Amino acid sequence: MPKLSEFYRENKSDKFEILAFHEPGIKTFEELDKALIPVKENRWNGEDLPFPILLDGTGKTTKQYDVKYYPTIVLFDPEGRIVGEADLEMLQKALKGEVETPKPRKVKSQ
Repeated sequence: MPKLSEFYRENKSDKFEILAFHEPGIKTFEELDKALIPVKENRWNGEDLPFPILLDGTGKTTKQYDVKYYPTIVLFDPEGRIVGEADLEMLQKALKGEVETPKPRKVKSQ
């Protein structure tokens, strides 16, 4: 997450957005704030993430986007269609126009 946060801060623009989903065990933002205290101190240099953290208390969204581990990076095209799972290197190249992304796929239906 520190590298992803750094990437976000250095490249923030209207070309992309990062949204973080916390694991489904957290149901409220109060729970999230408490759970993130040691993470912020030990891994994020005492800072909040520079992008939004969303809750998926039912697990429906993470299932729909096939999230199996955290963090998982899912790349969407400008129309909101899923391109596929990505890594930080792919995001960097995509923003520079150096990578041809695969044909977008649809979200899994429920």
